[in-house]
Amino acid sequence: MSDTNDNAFEIDFSVCCPDASAPGEPYHAIMKVDADGKTDGTLWGQGTKLMLFDDHIAAQKILEVLGNQGFALRGVTKAHLEELKKLEASERAELFVIIGFTARGDIEAMPLAEHLARVSKAGNPPPVPKKH
Repeated sequence: MSDTNDNAFEIDFSVCCPDASAPGEPYHAIMKVDADGKTDGTLWGQGTKLMLFDDHIAAQKILEVLGNQGFALRGVTKAHLEELKKLEASERAELFVIIGFTARGDIEAMPLAEHLARVSKAGNPPPVPKKH
């Protein structure tokens, strides 16, 4: 996807349209799929709020609630995540991570940036900066 305005960005669709074998490292997503199980890169969410999952089981529970509505669970790789961050930086979408459910069964989510900061503080080292 490309754009010509001030928020121009390029998305690498080769990493944004994972097949069923894509690993959920570091996240999972519920994505729109066609009858053949191929995705166009569309993530499930609400409006411009796109949802990622840090837990496969939580994602599976939501998928079950959605039923057979043309969605499937897909892994989000680090490369895919970087492309999604570009989309968020363009202010066209907000990325959230569903971290679980409340006692009443409501979804608990936090912004991706906050989730990444908490994971880093919890002992997982931040990514190594690229050498220029």
